[in-house]
Amino acid sequence: MPSDYPKRLILITAFLSLIPLSAAQHLPKVSNNFLSTLWQNITPKNIPNDSLTPATPSPSPSKLPKPPLSTYKNFDIVIYGDELQGICAAIWAKKTLGTTGKVVLMRSNYDYQLLGGLLTRGALAYLDYDKTPGWQNQPYSQCFRNFLKKAKVVEACVTPDLAAKAMKEMLEAAGIMVISNAAITPYVENQKIKFVQINGTNIRVKASAFIDTTQDAELARKAGVPYSLGFASQNHKLQNETIATSIVPTVTGLSIYDFQKLESKILYNRQLMAKIKTKIQSEQAPPNANFTLAKFRLPIIKTYQDGYINRSIALAGAYHIHRKHSFNLGFSSIFLFDKLNICRLGKRSLSLNGFLFKYDSKKVRQIELNDFKPIQEMITEMKEIETWLRQISGKDVKVVIPSEVYIRHSLNITDVVDPLTGKEIIKGGTSAKNSIGTFSYEFDFRGGVKGLGINYLPLPRYNFGIESALAKNVNNLAVLGRSSGYLGIAVAASRIQTMSIYQGQVIGVAAAMANQKGIPLNQMTSAEVREKLESLTGRKTKLRGINRTGNRDYSHVK
Repeated sequence: MPSDYPKRLILITAFLSLIPLSAAQHLPKVSNNFLSTLWQNITPKNIPNDSLTPATPSPSPSKLPKPPLSTYKNFDIVIYGDELQGICAAIWAKKTLGTTGKVVLMRSNYDYQLLGGLLTRGALAYLDYDKTPGWQNQPYSQCFRNFLKKAKVVEACVTPDLAAKAMKEMLEAAGIMVISNAAITPYVENQKIKFVQINGTNIRVKASAFIDTTQDAELARKAGVPYSLGFASQNHKLQNETIATSIVPTVTGLSIYDFQKLESKILYNRQLMAKIKTKIQSEQAPPNANFTLAKFRLPIIKTYQDGYINRSIALAGAYHIHRKHSFNLGFSSIFLFDKLNICRLGKRSLSLNGFLFKYDSKKVRQIELNDFKPIQEMITEMKEIETWLRQISGKDVKVVIPSEVYIRHSLNITDVVDPLTGKEIIKGGTSAKNSIGTFSYEFDFRGGVKGLGINYLPLPRYNFGIESALAKNVNNLAVLGRSSGYLGIAVAASRIQTMSIYQGQVIGVAAAMANQKGIPLNQMTSAEVREKLESLTGRKTKLRGINRTGNRDYSHVK
């Protein structure tokens, strides 16, 4: 740690003390860049927890400086994490509190790193929309709709730069302070987060409610909220089993028409197609092979003005033969080039989502704890993809790897007011009194989950509330995103980010209402928050959950 660190702490404390908290809403408009730059320059860089070598020699005990006194800063609501659901939570908390409300969004990332997490640093361009009819007109979807407009989404694909710009503009318009390079440690007392301390500083932040919107429930875990790994809540033997992780690269040098031509060459090569089919049938069990070979001879189709779906496994099959990769992840446990979601980001720029790396939950957690950085195995495979595309296209193709990987699932918190289960989802979700909206998406186990043993799942349309996001024994904490309180197989449908964004908007309102009432966040109910949201938006909620069990027995689903 630099020798002048105490002086720098005094400087930041003095600087922040000059800013009235009542003026916080004006900061983004006049000084956000300055504040973030100052913050980074006077706070030390994070040193990994497992580092055994200090950055500089420690002073002798007799010369140790006296640690500065802790400085407290008070807000109404603290959002931790910069995923889109966090941005929506911050904006709608502020909207509910009014101009005097004090809301801050804190993130561990540096200022130079794109705002927005999965959609920006993870480059997840292809947006998975809610399949509930009329979702656009619902009260809980308005933040998402505003984002789509601000990010200039043509129909279903977003570019990282435009997404980050849109989120920044939305926060500035709402008057939300953003503090970067601010990893935090919570201090819990009497089942409540008393404050969070910004690591490496003497600054402590207090609030009536804390909303954790990180992908891996970082704040909740540090606050001692219990969680389960993998699919342990469905079957305790499945704690190491989880959904595949992906790299979502941007491929330049190929237009969508070039890419379709490459696939056509393979589709019309009878000898190669026969070889691919034989390979898949020999490496997979018959039911799995039939699933993989579905639509085997059908080409890429245009699903949106800017989005496409790769229906056939033929393109991937050609690459697997080229690389001698297996189509059975039980054999390779490394990589599967799956059917792709494709976004056209420019004339000769494509986003490809379908490169799967099948790791157990422990290895996925290692990636998360290393700031979601791609590991060498992933980087090597993307280089091979680049070389192969150059060879078969004859063009100057480049595969650009994002700074973060796309992790679909790793863990779920378990101690919540009322968890959302897979069985509930199949039956249409939560009751009307415990619901704030409806969501629909397939149970999507990309890459498969070994040992799960659940087949023939319907397309669910289910109601959901806020109770699955509210920590039960830390009464001023909510957790949003894929690591929320989803049990059994619920995460396979509820991990879709659109669902998290809906909940983000609503939890922001709930936190503000709890603040105004002077009660713990986990005492708020879906019914009263739904009523408030309808008042704020002037729209009436239509709950459309449907029981999809039919004549099938789903008693084994949790």
